[in-house]
Amino acid sequence: MQGEKNLSVLPKFMSKKINLLNFDKEIASSIGLNEAIVLQIFKSEKNQSLTQLIDKLSFIENKEVLKVLKKLLKLKLIEETSKEAFCLKSKSKDTVPERKQNISEGYLPSNNILKEAKSLGISEDFIRNKLPEFRAYWSDRKDKSFSWDYKFLKYILKEWRAEEESLNKASKMKPIQKNWKPSKEALKILKHAEIDEKFIIDALPEFILYWSERNTASDSWNTKFLNHIKNQWVRYQNLISMVNKPTRMNKDWKPSEDCFDVLSLAKINKSFAISQIPEFKLYWLETKEMRNCWNSKFIQHVKFKWKAKHGNTKNVLSRLKDHEWAVNFKN
Repeated sequence: MQGEKNLSVLPKFMSKKINLLNFDKEIASSIGLNEAIVLQIFKSEKNQSLTQLIDKLSFIENKEVLKVLKKLLKLKLIEETSKEAFCLKSKSKDTVPERKQNISEGYLPSNNILKEAKSLGISEDFIRNKLPEFRAYWSDRKDKSFSWDYKFLKYILKEWRAEEESLNKASKMKPIQKNWKPSKEALKILKHAEIDEKFIIDALPEFILYWSERNTASDSWNTKFLNHIKNQWVRYQNLISMVNKPTRMNKDWKPSEDCFDVLSLAKINKSFAISQIPEFKLYWLETKEMRNCWNSKFIQHVKFKWKAKHGNTKNVLSRLKDHEWAVNFKN
């Protein structure tokens, strides 16, 4: 029972100790959270000195408090009565926005906002070009705001940052160099993925050649190389995982799509590989020999025919030993 009495007294005790600060949610979304809090303090007690405000806003840095006061002065929501003393502007004055308003058809940002935007490095041409878009967007939405000036400043700053990021990225876009090499970090990632180092080295010349021929610019060649190697490794692993018990060639046999993917890595086109299928099947149907992996054998056959027609091309397959593609099974 005694415990229940103590609990009943607790809320009264807490209410005396806790000092709550209120703010208007709509005002906060329009001019900022800290600004809404400070404005509410002025509404509770019209006159405030800088010392009093700093004391009440101990959770906000002094520099930020000064910045908020400067902003409220620009918005003409408060006024400076004397040095480091401020008060809420009288509602009777026309300059005080009593309620939210729609954006006007010919809205133009104030000179103060333009100066602040320029001080942040935003060019006048950029502001002029973005203004119609800003007006059209908020006119269509029919939203209201306490301060379209600061809404515009927030918008133009966001757009400018996006523009700077885009220009910065574009400046880093470069075609791949003939002597390009993946970074140590990229090779480390591939090593952790348990991809064979020789496979990575052999795939590099084809990767460079592919992108050189397309004259593509990029700022993320390491990422492209990682994706390329991972994709090719998965295809290679899928190919060699098809090893089953020895079987004879049958008249309906077809090479898997992975075969063509591996051959394309060596710059052997699909049409050439397909043209080799009849001869390959006919030979092995006649021999009636057993093989563990016909896909692997077909790759060797196509590679041999390609070399015979085009010479000893230096590609990934020509640098790999046959038994590697045959996954160490005697064929």
